[in-house]
Amino acid sequence: MNPVSIEIEEAPLLDSNGEIKQSQMDPNLFKAAAAGNLEPFKDIAREVIKRLLTAKTKNTILHVNIRSKESENASTKFVEEILEKCPLLLLQVNAKGETPLHVAAKFGHSDIVRVLVERAKLLQHENEELESGIRTARHMIRMTNKEKNTALHEAVCHQNVDVVEILTKEDPDYPYSANNDGKTPLYMAADYRSSDMVLALLENSTSASHEGPNGKTALHAAAMKSYFVDPALGKLLEKKKNLIKETDQYGWIPIHYAAYYGNYHTVNLLLEIDQSASNIADKDRKMTALHLAAGQGHAKIVEAIISKNPECYELVDNRGWNFLHYAMVSFGVKELRNLLESDPLARSLINEEDAMGNTPLHVLAAVHPNEFYAVTIMIAQANDDAVNKQNVSVRHICIFGYPALKEEIQKLSKDVGRGQYSNGVICIRESALAVQKYVTEENYKDTRASHLVVAALIATVAFAAAFTIPGGYRSDNGTAILRRNKAFQAFIVADSIAMVFSLSAVFTHFLMSLIIEETKDFNEALLVASFCFTLWSMAAMVIAFVAGTYAMLAPSLGLAIITCLIGLSFFLLAIWIIRLSIKERDD
Repeated sequence: MNPVSIEIEEAPLLDSNGEIKQSQMDPNLFKAAAAGNLEPFKDIAREVIKRLLTAKTKNTILHVNIRSKESENASTKFVEEILEKCPLLLLQVNAKGETPLHVAAKFGHSDIVRVLVERAKLLQHENEELESGIRTARHMIRMTNKEKNTALHEAVCHQNVDVVEILTKEDPDYPYSANNDGKTPLYMAADYRSSDMVLALLENSTSASHEGPNGKTALHAAAMKSYFVDPALGKLLEKKKNLIKETDQYGWIPIHYAAYYGNYHTVNLLLEIDQSASNIADKDRKMTALHLAAGQGHAKIVEAIISKNPECYELVDNRGWNFLHYAMVSFGVKELRNLLESDPLARSLINEEDAMGNTPLHVLAAVHPNEFYAVTIMIAQANDDAVNKQNVSVRHICIFGYPALKEEIQKLSKDVGRGQYSNGVICIRESALAVQKYVTEENYKDTRASHLVVAALIATVAFAAAFTIPGGYRSDNGTAILRRNKAFQAFIVADSIAMVFSLSAVFTHFLMSLIIEETKDFNEALLVASFCFTLWSMAAMVIAFVAGTYAMLAPSLGLAIITCLIGLSFFLLAIWIIRLSIKERDD
């Protein structure tokens, strides 16, 4: 292609309002542009082509053609021919401020992007050298639409890696500012957890900006979204190591987000580069990464932070809580025992008081009283006589409860701050919380009675089904007629499983009744166990029904399949009901 000598700064034909005089695009011309048909445009003058716009969106025929391409490797013939005839369409924008390059980048048409860039390089001002065309190409690449998105923003937003590589190689020195959402291309790539795009931006661009909304950086986004260490995160830390201690508007640095969202490998990588980052507290609650990890129940991250930077273990938040206060709420019994038995630093905090005089033991007793002695039985330092500033002892809380502290902690589980605590400041362990919400001393007897009825009914049906088997028995020896049938064999196995689980649930309820007579208290663990046994027995009964029905109806295959699908729909309904109940609970 030969360089085209035109005046790209020339004033367009304007109407009285200062807008481009528009020629309404004929529907036939629109269809021809969308189909890539050049014939109708051969006899149309350049200035007329330039003014052919759609009514609302002000798209040129070039916008229309590029948007209509379906494959990434679409033909570029129409684009090349139209630009040969009317080069100024390269820089003409639609109502959204989008150039054809914006549209090609958005839809991932890498071949068209190459053509647009090369054509822009060939444009030159009259009486100027070819370098002016290169400046024009970069001007086009840097143009922003009404959302302040460049073509690179659009390519990253729609995860078109090939286009990202083309654009960054063509203009490697441009930093790319944030769009109206406060996001730069690098931040967006990290936020979308796209390793390929992050690598393309960092390897091809010499000064890629990293800013994101609310003071966040690309490393904040990577820390939130990266669940494993990949080359992109390593490259980001290599090129922008200074971002490790960069704070957002909440005072959170990347390790805060990694700890809060449970990204173990990211936390490890950040600590290897700068251990002191785990000493930094946020603005609102003075919580460190250790507090956040403990509050969300991430035991492995707590262990990693203490092992890498042990000096941060005794730091407290604005309420005087150390990390063990948080762990008492969110960790399971096994995790707490492992932490206290294996880590002397954690064990030394067990009697440390917060601003209200509450020790971690007060917190454990208030939220999980039934698990208190299971956690502390082997811990010599555990002092259940310790009293807080209201003169309430740990032992008193274990026996009579402490509604004020429990309510305060439950409020923390729903507190999202200014938006930074998306899962609440603290996560109350779901299993224990679910039981506390589900059953109280008042409704315990009714709950246990209803569970027992269901379990006994399933056991009765399973027992009866085992002796009233599908297909019947042989009269000569009493063996099952369908004993060699695979579906029948599945029926027998599933029925046996249902029988065992339902009887286990019945036995658990019998055991609970003995415990109640002896201790006058209910046992949450046994109630949960019986509930699980009953659920599993229900599932096994459905499978037994489906298998038995199929064994009998196998000669009528269509009817057998329909009956089986109807039976298996139980699982879909059960999932829907569970999700509905969870949504209702969250609301």
